[in-house]
Amino acid sequence: MNYIEFRQKMEEFPLFSTKELRLILGAEFKRSFLNNLENWKKKEYLLQLRKGLYLLGYLKHAVDPMILASKIYAPSYVSLETALGYYGIIPEAVFTTTCVTSRETKDFFNDFGKFTFRKIKKTAFGGYETIQKREFGISFNLALPEKALVDFFYLNKNILDGSQLQFESYRFSDDFRYDKNKLMRFAKAFENKKVLELTNNFIKFYVAG
Repeated sequence: MNYIEFRQKMEEFPLFSTKELRLILGAEFKRSFLNNLENWKKKEYLLQLRKGLYLLGYLKHAVDPMILASKIYAPSYVSLETALGYYGIIPEAVFTTTCVTSRETKDFFNDFGKFTFRKIKKTAFGGYETIQKREFGISFNLALPEKALVDFFYLNKNILDGSQLQFESYRFSDDFRYDKNKLMRFAKAFENKKVLELTNNFIKFYVAG
């Protein structure tokens, strides 16, 4: 099988693991085929996102890195600065794709840059939606705006003091109209006094929807 044939076969599955590839190709998945994978990687026909996970190379400049995150390390969802930037809650450009996970904290580096996955307690893991990118056949998990904010509070609780001055230094958008009930529910799930304090202070300084 040459690369053109392979690409045509994988058009509906541009992001795939070696295990998934074995199921898709069946008898065509032979030891010699693994050599093809290595050659295609060298030519950048395939991009390796982590060990055993690949993306068709022609999508390198078409895919937003956050679309890939949920496959790189699971279970996880895009949150923190990446999600806050996506929703326009913070203005800064974010060059690392930031996520949370219920597993150990871990970083990955590939052609799309750095992906960082930070651990939170399992009882607080949630508050995201799964989004399907039909043009690529790829789905990914993205925190709701309120959850991305509370995740940020939790993972930065040791440096945040809850003051209006410090909140203003992060330039949280005054146009962000959050759901107060969601914000408090997500904060309580962490069972952490400092997170509740930070969340209550945020509510004092910013207008709910």
